[in-house]
Amino acid sequence: MLIVPAEHPLDWKKPPVLTLLLILLNTLVYFAYQGGDAARQQEAVKLYLDAGLLSRERQLFVEALVVRHKLDVEEGKQVAALKRNDLAGMLLSDLAFEQTLHQLPAYKADPSWQATRQKAEAARDLISSYRFGFIPAKFTVQGLFGAMFLHGSFSHLLGNMVFLFIFGFALEIALGRWVYLSLYLTSGLASHLLWWVMDPVWVSGIGASGAIAGLMGMYLGVYGLRRINFFYWVGPFFGYFRAPALWILPVWMGKELYGLLLANDNTNYYAHLGGLGAGFLLVWLPRLGGGLKVDEAYLNKEDPDAPFKRECAALDKLIGDFALEQAAPRGLDLLTRYPGRLVLLERLYPVAKSRQDKALLGALLKQLFSLPMHAEAMGLVRRLADDSAEQSLLHHPAVQLHLLQRLLRDNDGVRALACWRRLIKASQQPSQLPALTLQLAKQLGPLRDLRGVAELHQFLRGNYPEAEQTAQLGLYQQHLGRH
Repeated sequence: MLIVPAEHPLDWKKPPVLTLLLILLNTLVYFAYQGGDAARQQEAVKLYLDAGLLSRERQLFVEALVVRHKLDVEEGKQVAALKRNDLAGMLLSDLAFEQTLHQLPAYKADPSWQATRQKAEAARDLISSYRFGFIPAKFTVQGLFGAMFLHGSFSHLLGNMVFLFIFGFALEIALGRWVYLSLYLTSGLASHLLWWVMDPVWVSGIGASGAIAGLMGMYLGVYGLRRINFFYWVGPFFGYFRAPALWILPVWMGKELYGLLLANDNTNYYAHLGGLGAGFLLVWLPRLGGGLKVDEAYLNKEDPDAPFKRECAALDKLIGDFALEQAAPRGLDLLTRYPGRLVLLERLYPVAKSRQDKALLGALLKQLFSLPMHAEAMGLVRRLADDSAEQSLLHHPAVQLHLLQRLLRDNDGVRALACWRRLIKASQQPSQLPALTLQLAKQLGPLRDLRGVAELHQFLRGNYPEAEQTAQLGLYQQHLGRH
């Protein structure tokens, strides 16, 4: 049975940065660090066998295994008949037997046995699941944290990362990145602590499942009784349904309790229950008391740009009604509150142009020229360049310099030449004019505008005779003349 929320589509305008980093970290740990576990295991088994420990401990191990797992005589013989390497690996991984062995009087009385076994155990403890896994009967802080980033197999990793992404991307937005990360880690810790309290066994537990179960609980705590979409898959049946989020909590908890009481597998249901319960309570209780802020607009699927769009609609109405004397001050106010919005700049330019409004046009140009270079903004830049011939307000050298630079970057040599001609008429010319002139000539050359190139060269010879760009343009002009 699978039931997962399907309430929000992924919005890459708000990328789940921490969720993606968590996925990357888990993946790197698995491939870059845990990938060496096979070699570590072989080294530990080799040390164990070379020390002759198997012949000494085989019978003790088989007897302990028969009693602990209630094996019959034939099953005990099968274990004893395993290949040496397999049996040694099985024996070394049995921490419960190891603790029993350490208490045997014969072991305590034999320093040589202790020394050789300690070397094999030290080699085994370098394996990731023993070094950083969480062993309830051997509580360590590094295991408490480290186990959350280890996985037993690629399928284990893949399954956990898929669920981390499904729940993480929405919670990261709803809760805020750092609250989300702190609750994720706290849920993972809680999942291990419940296992430690309820079942302090000599077994190493690894996996992000407890922390991810915490995300599942957080999700229900965030949405509470709000009705949301869920995707279900039960046997051959699958589809979507809507239900209050909290209604799913008993279903998820019941599934884990069923597994804990009746399932016979290696799933750590205590960790799932601990993470699920902790994640839910860590969000639900603060939400009840008003101590946890969530992005209600995101939960309600409100368009974050809705206020801006309403303001633009009101501005459009003023412009459509030809109430330009009201549209101009409204436009200045909107530019202050919503800076850098190209759609607003495009709406306001005709107003500034028709009214010859210096204040509005100045604010508009300042924001336009601060925008990064992209195709959408270039449409308005080209429009300004075309209007510069008739609009005296655009003749200011600073305006023409910005237009020239943008047009050159856009490889629009024809319009750039017109801006250059207006710019050279200024009483004070910018220091970068020689370089821009050479750049413009190199754009006009492929267009075979030889007159334009000659005009540019003549200007440089007359005004910047010693400039390096003057000599370069002269050579370029000669090159064009030969081809």
